[in-house]
Amino acid sequence: MRLSPKGLDARALHPDGRDAARLTQLLVSGGDRRIRLDAAGRNQYHASAAPSDALAYGSSTISSISDHAFAALLRRWRPRLDRPVAADDYARELDAIRDGLTRYFGLDDGTAIIFAASGTDLEYAGLAAAHDGRPLTAILLGRDEVGSGCVHSAAGRFFAEETAIGARVVAQAAIDPVFAGTELVDVPVRDDSGQPRASAAVAGELARHVARAVAVGRRAVVHVVHGSKSGLTLPALPDVERLVAAHGDAMTVVVDACQLRIAPAGVRRYLDLGCIVMLTGSKFAGGPPFSGFAFVPAAIRARVRPLPRGLRRIACRAEWPADWPGVDALDARGNFGLLLRLEAALSEIERFAAVPDDRVAAVSARFCQYAADMAGRLGVAEVPGAGGVSCLATQTLRTIDLSARWPDCDLDAARALHAHIARHARRDTGREIRLGQPVRTHRLPDGRSAGTLRLSLSMPLIAEFAALVPAALDRRLGDDMALIERAIAAAADVTLDRKTPVALA
Repeated sequence: MRLSPKGLDARALHPDGRDAARLTQLLVSGGDRRIRLDAAGRNQYHASAAPSDALAYGSSTISSISDHAFAALLRRWRPRLDRPVAADDYARELDAIRDGLTRYFGLDDGTAIIFAASGTDLEYAGLAAAHDGRPLTAILLGRDEVGSGCVHSAAGRFFAEETAIGARVVAQAAIDPVFAGTELVDVPVRDDSGQPRASAAVAGELARHVARAVAVGRRAVVHVVHGSKSGLTLPALPDVERLVAAHGDAMTVVVDACQLRIAPAGVRRYLDLGCIVMLTGSKFAGGPPFSGFAFVPAAIRARVRPLPRGLRRIACRAEWPADWPGVDALDARGNFGLLLRLEAALSEIERFAAVPDDRVAAVSARFCQYAADMAGRLGVAEVPGAGGVSCLATQTLRTIDLSARWPDCDLDAARALHAHIARHARRDTGREIRLGQPVRTHRLPDGRSAGTLRLSLSMPLIAEFAALVPAALDRRLGDDMALIERAIAAAADVTLDRKTPVALA
């Protein structure tokens, strides 16, 4: 492990306050407005840049850095916190992170690894790898259950007025002329009632859109999702295999696994099919926001065209492989913030790798049971997941339907409830609590989107829980879920128009 927390204590974590403050500042550099802190020291997702004592069940949205990762970064980088990272040093450190990811995921030597500030930014890597001179058709699966900016970045457009490296741009304008004609097709993953669509039906619709694109001389970029915001994986891998067998030469498949709720073997199966796989270190991995990486299989890498020059406003040179055609068009400079976030994420991934599979399964099963019991006591329901599928995406994430208890609770009301918990849970329960943001999954009878919340495990939580004996694990989960239940009920008193009271735990 490159960032070992062993031997670190409270004095190492905060040696004089200044170094810790400087590291906190650096962790929110090299990104856009999504990562910046408000006066209370929180970003727009209510997460801190420094370690927090919050009950952190919000890793479906974002994570705060853990104590052990913060301490390890501080020890390694303390002498250099006041100096910008040079371009050569940045390239060398990113190559070391590539080595760590290659080991964990068991990648072969031909797999290219591309870094970006977020999963939304990684969409540009997929487009650049797919570009072959023809106009592109981006087929986006589950726009409501992937990054909100992906509806723009998947079509080769800027999703904000500022990029992660500080370039001022025009939102929704093409990042480069080669993507100006990219069209976007939206394919839902759920029906209006909130039920996941059948895998075969989703795959069939994707295939039809590929055929239409080919018929008019376009290349299709097909998105599939492994672990959506609510834990869906669609289409199922056998249907992806059939899709590739039938249309592989006419399309590029991009796997949105940005939650990183996927085992290394699953990543390798997608790569063996010739799929690009996008992941991030700031959700299930438990690293600080934002950090992303994409794996490009050798078969695609061998035929890519030079990078469009528009990527100069999005990425630094070292974030792409040194031998990628056209990479010299990117500026050779460092992004210290992204480097630190990636290192922290890798340290969490490597710590999780040491947890035995049976302990991961045991912790996940107990979490699911306690989350279900809490939902039952509160009178809310769980949003349906994909039937018959069991993987990290389904075992470590639960989405609850608040409208089952409060029929008028739409998505806006759920967002207000979520924000209230983030801001006031310490007052209401004695602990700061972080849950996953509401996600659009189904509609109320009047057509509004129903209100939801998400509870999720992260790699750091699983590593912590796995060290507990069964009785202690049950006590911890029972106590945590009781506090979450109390926080939701207290927030509902303020934000929702309830007709009947909810008993507090």
